Formats: sequence, C-alpha cells, structure tokens
Amino acid sequence: MAVQDTVLTEAPAAVSWRYAVPGRRDLRVDMLRGIALVMMVVAHTEVMSVFNIFTWERLGLTTGAEGFVIMAGFMLGMLNRARLQKEYLLTVSYTLVRRAWKIYQVNIIIILSMLLLAKIPFINTFEVTHFTDRYAGISYSLLPVTAQIRETWFNIILYLQIGPHQTQILGLYVFLLLASPLMLWMLSRGHVIWLLLISLGLYVCYQLTHARLTVSQFEFAFPLLAWQFIYVLGMSCGWYKDELTSLARLPFGHVVIGAMVVFALVMMFIAQNHTNPFMPRALMMDVIPPADFNWFYRTLAAKNGLGPMRVLDDFCLIITVYLVLSRFWTPINRLVGWFLIPLGQHSLYTFIIHVYFVLIASQFVHFDLWHQAWVTNTVVHVAVLMALWLMAKYEVGGKFIPN
Repeated sequence: MAVQDTVLTEAPAAVSWRYAVPGRRDLRVDMLRGIALVMMVVAHTEVMSVFNIFTWERLGLTTGAEGFVIMAGFMLGMLNRARLQKEYLLTVSYTLVRRAWKIYQVNIIIILSMLLLAKIPFINTFEVTHFTDRYAGISYSLLPVTAQIRETWFNIILYLQIGPHQTQILGLYVFLLLASPLMLWMLSRGHVIWLLLISLGLYVCYQLTHARLTVSQFEFAFPLLAWQFIYVLGMSCGWYKDELTSLARLPFGHVVIGAMVVFALVMMFIAQNHTNPFMPRALMMDVIPPADFNWFYRTLAAKNGLGPMRVLDDFCLIITVYLVLSRFWTPINRLVGWFLIPLGQHSLYTFIIHVYFVLIASQFVHFDLWHQAWVTNTVVHVAVLMALWLMAKYEVGGKFIPN
C-alpha cells in the first residue's frame, strides 16, 4: 500500500490523473477500506445481485474481511511508530487496551440487542440469529436452542459465544488489540524478524492442528491463530512503511512489485474458474477443471483458515489496487470517491451498524442466493449501502459508536 512508483516520461493527461492530494491522510487507504466494506455488506445481505458479480471473490481469492484486518494492522503499525517517538509504550498500550474494551462493549451490546429484538413478535431476527448454509439449505442457531440457567447466559454472553455471524470479526479485533502492545514493543526494539517468525509459527500450528485458543464464536469463521498472521504482517508493513517505500523505488523493488502484480492477475484468472454454485455459469470460465479448482481452493486458499495462497493473494491484490488508485486517482475518485471514501473513513462505525441494516433488509426480502431476481436484489443492496453511506457521512450516533 505504501508503493508510489516514480513518474518518468508520461503524457501530461496521464500525470494529472495521479494521486496528488495534500495532507497526511492517504485517501487511497480510505478508498481501499471502503471497497472492503462494500464487499462485506454485500456478502452479509444474502441476496444475489449485480454487486455479487463484482465482489464475490472475482478480483481474486480474497474477501473484504481480510482487507479489513490487514489494513487495521497496517494503520496501527504506521501511526504508533510515530506516537512512540513522543509517548511511552505504556501510554500507547493503555490506549489500545481501552479501545479493545470499547469494541468488546459494543459486541456485548449487539448481542443483547439481538436477544431483545428476538422477543418482539413482529420482528423476524432469523438472519441475524442463525447461520445458514445456502448450498445445503441447513441453518444453525447462533443462540442456545434449549433453556439456559442465568449463570449460563451470563457466561456465553461474557465469552462472546453467541451473537450475529455478521459481526463475529469484532471479537477477533478485541484479541488482536490486546496483543498489539507486545507486537509494538517487539517492533520498537527491532525484533521484527522474531515477531514474524513467532506469528508464522502460530499460523503453521493452526494449519496443522486447527486449534482454537478461545471459546468465542468468532473462532469458527476467523480462527485467531490463523488471522493474527495477516494482522502482524500488516502491522510490520505499516511500521516500516517509509523503508518499504524507499526499497520499492529501487530496481529490485520494481521487480518485486511487478511480480506481486503478476501474481494478483494470475489469482484473478484462477478466481474466474470458481465453482461457486450461486454464480451464473455464463459469467465464469471453465479453463481449470472443477475438481482441480476445488482442490486448490480447499487446500491452498481456504477461506476461514487463510490458506497460504490466499494470504499471498491478499497482499498482492492490495498492492495492485493501490497502484491503480495511485496512477488513475482523478477519474476513479470522481466516479466513486464520493461514496467509498466516507465509508472507508468510518469503516468500523459502518461495520458495527451494518448488522441492523441487514436485519431491516431481511424484513422486506427473503434471503436466498438461489433466487436470482437481479433488479429487486440490486435495489436491496443499493438501499442498504446508501443508508450506511448517509449514516457515515453525517456521523449519526458518532459520539457513542467507535470508529
């Protein structure tokens, strides 16, 4: 994300399209987060629309959730390197722990609010209290299905063992933030190699054992041992942003960046051979045999467990999109910047409230990925996204909802 290729001999029109926005805030990162947010909202509002054609693992074998985690680590590493030059690690650590506590509180509030809404007869909370395997047509309750004593309810809420699957990743953020002070300490002492080796060791441990460190519900979709790896990689890149930018300008850096772009394009080609049963086959390629693609996907690019090819694709795709934004910023910003940048600048805020808009949408349309009512479903996605955009733009409830 921190790559800015040098302008050599280009036409004036091409040069004028390049990113040249004054100020310390990088709007390209905001737009990347906005793209990731759109991908997640479309995925969680489970109807098949035009948006799915462009966002459902079409740019590569990657999802918006991975982009969120990587960029969260990147921004935390970049910003706290500067902070630690002026403040003590203890002060920075207190800020991170306090932020983890706030996100934990938000998680608890979401769980309690869904429990309360489920008691209201005329509100259908099925889509936020169940996870449905759309292919198999099987639904799993995310709330206890039998009577529970008071102490059990207290424990399952306290340990985040229940709640909407659309916001499970918030639990992952809590644990990542709690571990961040140790990561920052290692980076500040120059122990980045040890940090990366330890993180890689934990990642490999998960790939071999599928062990879960916590009893929280998020571990099923975002196992901590696997997802901490991309967070640590993102944080390390953010910490060494300036050094990586300098290296990228060297001839060797050009070769590395070129290889990453090529890899992202190759993975994009592979993704067009996806065996996703909900995607119209006319929009997919059949160059790679389905059995071979499924083996590659499940073995090397697994979604929940973050297969190694998926991790590599995540970073290569982010770099590639960042380069495209850098080179063609002016037309892209005019086309979609008004929408994506406010969402990206309020990404956590928007993500927290999106579950309630998913709930509202489910009151008016039946979630079903097999039913391809393209016009109706596209209108549903547009309505949800525009409502979230308006909320973010005017920061409704911003004093109480973290961002």
